[in-house]
Amino acid sequence: MTKILVLSRGVVGRNMASTGIRSYHLARVLAEQLPEAQVTLAVPNEPDIPSPHERVRMVRQGNPLRILRLMFQSDLIIAREFPPYAIALFFHKRFVLDVYAALFIEWLTLSMRVLDPSQRRLWYTSRRHFLMMQLTLADYISCSDERQRDLWIGALSIAGLIPPRTYDRDTTLRRLIDVAPYGVQSGRPRKGRRVLKGVVPGIRKTDKVVIWNGSIMEWLDAETVIRAMAEVSRVRDDVKLYFLGVEHPDFVTGLLFHLPQQAVKLSEELGLYDRYVFFKSGWVPYNEIGDYLAEADIGVCTGFDSLEARYAYRTRFVDLFWAQLPIVCTEGDVLAERVAQDPLGVVVPERDVQAVASGILRLVDDKEFYRRCKSNLLAVKKELSWERVLAPIVEFARNPESIAADKRERLLPLLRRATAYELSRGLEKIALLTRQRLLPALERSTVDTIGRVRRVLKDGKRG
Repeated sequence: MTKILVLSRGVVGRNMASTGIRSYHLARVLAEQLPEAQVTLAVPNEPDIPSPHERVRMVRQGNPLRILRLMFQSDLIIAREFPPYAIALFFHKRFVLDVYAALFIEWLTLSMRVLDPSQRRLWYTSRRHFLMMQLTLADYISCSDERQRDLWIGALSIAGLIPPRTYDRDTTLRRLIDVAPYGVQSGRPRKGRRVLKGVVPGIRKTDKVVIWNGSIMEWLDAETVIRAMAEVSRVRDDVKLYFLGVEHPDFVTGLLFHLPQQAVKLSEELGLYDRYVFFKSGWVPYNEIGDYLAEADIGVCTGFDSLEARYAYRTRFVDLFWAQLPIVCTEGDVLAERVAQDPLGVVVPERDVQAVASGILRLVDDKEFYRRCKSNLLAVKKELSWERVLAPIVEFARNPESIAADKRERLLPLLRRATAYELSRGLEKIALLTRQRLLPALERSTVDTIGRVRRVLKDGKRG
């Protein structure tokens, strides 16, 4: 019996985001389609929801020793990120790297939060070494779309991980890296308890609700949507914008983070807060998301023209597909191209307030276009079901014959990259501690210096 371990980086429970949700469904699909396998889903939190399948054992990861033991007891290990100590089992296990997001591009953007330039460089360097270690460790890789796949093939090539023997065994490289995007739940959200219309003060039962379903990150543009709502409110008083769950269960962001704060402040300045623009604090439990989507009429997601957008696969779109909600979104990513092509809604240029406002009004007013978008979304849902999109990973789990470079050839590069990662992490921590210790002293020195300069200038004026 094959023993499969799905190692979730994100929380799996009542409150979970895309990383945890994907791990949850991946474990379920593996159990359903591989009845001969024993599937374990290891999560970073204490599980507070039932297992996704009767044959999936859901456990808490615990400390590194516990994780290592779980990996030792498994034949195949699937994760978005493997801990460095997984190297101890390199020759004895198969590793599937599930990079459904272009991590290092997201890290470039997230590193902007680190204001000190040298600290930012150290942080990004450590993440780069970490990613190289992951690619070297992997026996099979999955990603979200062909654009991402090209990106990862380029990274593998530069890292020396596509030797001639690997290419000869499969000139398409599908047996090394294939596409397994984020999936759509079956069925459709059912209208259960009311949560928005006639419940949230300021949103009437007859209003049209535009929903922003997810957190507000650096690469997403909430400001343009809020300003567009100012335009919409001038001609329609029955269209409301609702930000759903801006606080992230994996501690990525929250209402205390400056981007959501800026969004709230802007809506207040424009006189829209709790009149035309509403914010849901906290994170909506996974089994309650459908209640909100079932009452919404339009989905909205706007971002910036950036490298992140080019390689993004917006998982929040998938929930909008599930609810068959026509979408207003910015151009640039692969799902936005799909929205424009089918069509599934309206695609607009970045930072274009008028275009977003016009897109929302079109979906509100043009009933025929709205119905056509909803009908097209039904076909997309079937195409992107979890069972269909995860087929490449299931197939590798069924027959885990890897065409990756021989493990003996990868061992030294793997050790070098793991060592580089640990060293860069150590330097990063030392620099941070040094800065934390020196900063108060430097601030005192600066204050003293400024005081002395002021006294000299004052004495000079007297003289």
